[in-house]
Amino acid sequence: MSSRKKSDRKDPAYLREQGSRDAKVKKQRCITFSLSKQIQGEGETIEQWSELGLLETLMLRMKYVGQLTIYEAKQNKYIKEYHKVDFPENSKFSEPKHVQNVTWAVMHITDKSKEVVAGYIEDDVFYIIFLDKEHLFWPTTLKNT
Repeated sequence: MSSRKKSDRKDPAYLREQGSRDAKVKKQRCITFSLSKQIQGEGETIEQWSELGLLETLMLRMKYVGQLTIYEAKQNKYIKEYHKVDFPENSKFSEPKHVQNVTWAVMHITDKSKEVVAGYIEDDVFYIIFLDKEHLFWPTTLKNT
């Protein structure tokens, strides 16, 4: 028989109970962005956004928002999801056939810009489908104009 005392135990669970080992806190995953499903022919291309100086602004926004969880990004209104509709009926873009049964979302590239990226969120990934410098994915009328 072993004469070891309980305090001599070295197993991780016991050490964690005693506060000698950091308890593992599950960190929620941050949002990531993907252009893998982007549509060509509607909206603008990456090259066009680069020429217009919009790509760098988008990259900076993605870097900043990418430090947040999906919940935080939506809570802070960086990303807006459209839960009450499918594809916007007055959109100037065509609904992509390879994207079905999703909740559409947009992210403005700055807090006060009309330029958006439109797509959907799956797990922790925002799939960018359209680069939309004129806000044609979901056209709206400006208030007080």
